Amino acid sequence: MPGLGTTPFSHRGNDVRTEGENRVRSAEQARAVLAILLVSAAALYFFGGNVADPDLWAHLQYGRTIWQGQGLPAVETYSYSAPGALFYDHEWLTDVVFAGLFDGFGPAGLVFGKLLVLLLMLLLVLDTVRLDREVFAPEQRTFETLTAAVVCVLAIAVIGPGATFRAQLFTMVFLAFEGWLLARADRIRVHADATGTPLPILPAREILAIPPLLLLWANLHGGFLVGIGMFGLYCAATISADLLAWAGSDSTVRSRVGRRLLALAAVGLLALAAPLANPFGWELYGYLARTLDMHDQISEWHPVDLFSTDFLRFKIVVALFASSLVVLWPRSPRGRSVVAALAWRTAFGVVAAVLAFRHQRHTVLFAIVAVPLVVLAVERMRRALVERWPYLRPRPPVLAAISIGAAALAFLQIGIWARHYVDHGVAIRYGRLDYPVDAIGFLEKHGFQGNVAMPFEWGAYAITRMAPSSRVFIDGRFEAVYPKAVIDDYFAFMNGSEGWERLLDAYPTDIVVVQRWRDIHPRLFARDDLLYVYSDPASLVFVREGPRTRAALARMAAVQDRTDFPRLATYFP
Repeated sequence: MPGLGTTPFSHRGNDVRTEGENRVRSAEQARAVLAILLVSAAALYFFGGNVADPDLWAHLQYGRTIWQGQGLPAVETYSYSAPGALFYDHEWLTDVVFAGLFDGFGPAGLVFGKLLVLLLMLLLVLDTVRLDREVFAPEQRTFETLTAAVVCVLAIAVIGPGATFRAQLFTMVFLAFEGWLLARADRIRVHADATGTPLPILPAREILAIPPLLLLWANLHGGFLVGIGMFGLYCAATISADLLAWAGSDSTVRSRVGRRLLALAAVGLLALAAPLANPFGWELYGYLARTLDMHDQISEWHPVDLFSTDFLRFKIVVALFASSLVVLWPRSPRGRSVVAALAWRTAFGVVAAVLAFRHQRHTVLFAIVAVPLVVLAVERMRRALVERWPYLRPRPPVLAAISIGAAALAFLQIGIWARHYVDHGVAIRYGRLDYPVDAIGFLEKHGFQGNVAMPFEWGAYAITRMAPSSRVFIDGRFEAVYPKAVIDDYFAFMNGSEGWERLLDAYPTDIVVVQRWRDIHPRLFARDDLLYVYSDPASLVFVREGPRTRAALARMAAVQDRTDFPRLATYFP
């Protein structure tokens, strides 16, 4: 009977097909788990550090001043090179947050607060990938999660150096947040374009959220200018697309489009004005404009050498981003909204890449911006290659070996991160050789007080240890306090360049503490008015005999063991 003969075959065929689908589904789930493991391990490894930033002491000190009801510090009181100078503490809200976390929850508050901020940034970037897929790659119904994981791990490695206890953390997460908001707005416009649905007159709530975001951002970190630039390019591209629609439509549509343009322009102006709600008002823009070019001698503001292997991971991301613009650019008409969305992202990405090559610190921001488009482009290229050359698809044994190796690397990263916390807990650490820990201990032991010239990156630490009995020449607040002449005199001294003596002769300097590797040492030894009194692997100390140091020098001369002072543990603060 034919029916009896065909039924088992059909039934078995359905079973075989179901088993095959189950195997595919299981393999996809396994790769998804591996992708999550890789990204999580990389995030913990690169973001989970607890090394103090040179400015952390200052954030804590000024934040406590605000918490105690004394208001924002308005004039300089800790230096002898610029006493009474105006202090533009434009990161005052960062001070408040850091001090509140530390005093409320101890080092754990800062450590886990930082980690949560960075993980939020990462989640926003990953969700932006999902949103952008609907706009730029709608054909990718399914997605190879390992593609996103590989790109994200590379980007996390680029972002890692910026994952410290500093105000730039807020620029990193707010940049990701603004990109996420604009990606949602782009998706709304593209969907309306594809379905022929008229857009409302008022901008989407995602756009209306930008001005409050910039207001908060401006009180945390000067990087809000990046957010203004991003939104400005979005507005320019969107308005250009709507103007094209306005030019080719009837009077009814023109009226609606015109009102929508005016509404978006109004939000753009509001976004430009929102940062003015800060303690300095208009002067914040003036301050930033005056001081943007005053960082050229700070290492993180140096350019990236294009033809060296330095910053190799960043350069790989740049190359992938450039490729993504070619891969994702529409080959056929896809609607003005898609073109506008890719246009503003292209412009912003190119500007971010140029700024990153000019200043090393901006490589972090470029990686955040580039990830969504790079993930989509790499996935499209992977699909195209596999479709054209199927033999490029890894066989199961090869894929299994790669997966095992990747998982082993991920567990190694997690182990290194966990071991650090097992050994040291959640304490924030700093290197004994990275700060003048023992040099200041020597000065305290022998009663040396006065005006101390030392590297600016040591200034905030020294203020915490020595103020108010001693003052510093300069510290990490840099252009927020110190006039350009003071900054120039500082670098001339540290570099031993023309005019280096001014720091000693034109200012009432009592003590000099310099890094051991500085080339200025021979000149200091040659000065008759400076006495070499101490050295350790981190620093050398010279003292000028004068009213504030004479008694300490006399006491020290009567002590045989000059190095008998407490060696403090290098735990913040």
